[in-house]
Amino acid sequence: MTDRTTHPGLVHSGRTAFVTGGGSGIGLETALTLADLGADVAVLDWTPGAAAAAAERIEGIGRRALAIEGDTGDEQTVVDAFAETRRALGEIDAAIACAGVLGEGGPVFETSVEDFEQVMGVNVRGSFLVVREAARYMRPRRAGAIVLLSSLDGLQAEHGMFSYCTSKGALLNLARAAALDLARDGITVNCVCPSVTFTPLLEGRLATIPNGDEVLRSYAERHPLGRVLTSRDIASAIAYVASPLATGITGAAIPVDAGIGATWDNFRDPPWVETR
Repeated sequence: MTDRTTHPGLVHSGRTAFVTGGGSGIGLETALTLADLGADVAVLDWTPGAAAAAAERIEGIGRRALAIEGDTGDEQTVVDAFAETRRALGEIDAAIACAGVLGEGGPVFETSVEDFEQVMGVNVRGSFLVVREAARYMRPRRAGAIVLLSSLDGLQAEHGMFSYCTSKGALLNLARAAALDLARDGITVNCVCPSVTFTPLLEGRLATIPNGDEVLRSYAERHPLGRVLTSRDIASAIAYVASPLATGITGAAIPVDAGIGATWDNFRDPPWVETR
């Protein structure tokens, strides 16, 4: 039996992370959280100026940063981004695929091929490219962590979100298959699966309907914790799974769901409690 060492705590000091979709929402909070914990961070985002703004904030924390503008679903963009990250920041310890789109929304019988392909292109193809390129850099070192951002809509499904649910479900098996391929190389691959999280993506969708505030309140009421999640909630889970503390976890789908996965129904007082 070996002597026990002191628990190191959650730190990313001396590590380099690569984050797609790091210009806003969960991706931005993930990049900033990793920087808070000591990592240097490369941010890939397709929104003009978003990666540069994120990099400036990371540098303000005192860490090195790299801003890359481009589409995570484009193969050459991702290949070049990993190469540039290694040149600028050193060996890549963690790769996190947060880039994602909701698509137009709608049931399967109203879904266009264009919408389906766009959602799958960003959410699935983009994540595949991150996994593949990260593996190419991590395998020679026999270490590394890859985290994909799935959703509770990947574990279950939601009416009227066909393309999105399909893409997020695909990520679960993408992570499992990659986890098995890379397990003997010491590389972990996991999915984090949030429930409803208040992000610019959700805020934009709610702004398109007249009762957006009411819908947001209803989401909060359905969660046993009584609130919608924040980007910090999700980024904290990602930071743990991507850290050296989590080397025993791979091929997992980790829910961050405000407790809704613990109930078979929306969380509310049943009639026999309401009347007491």
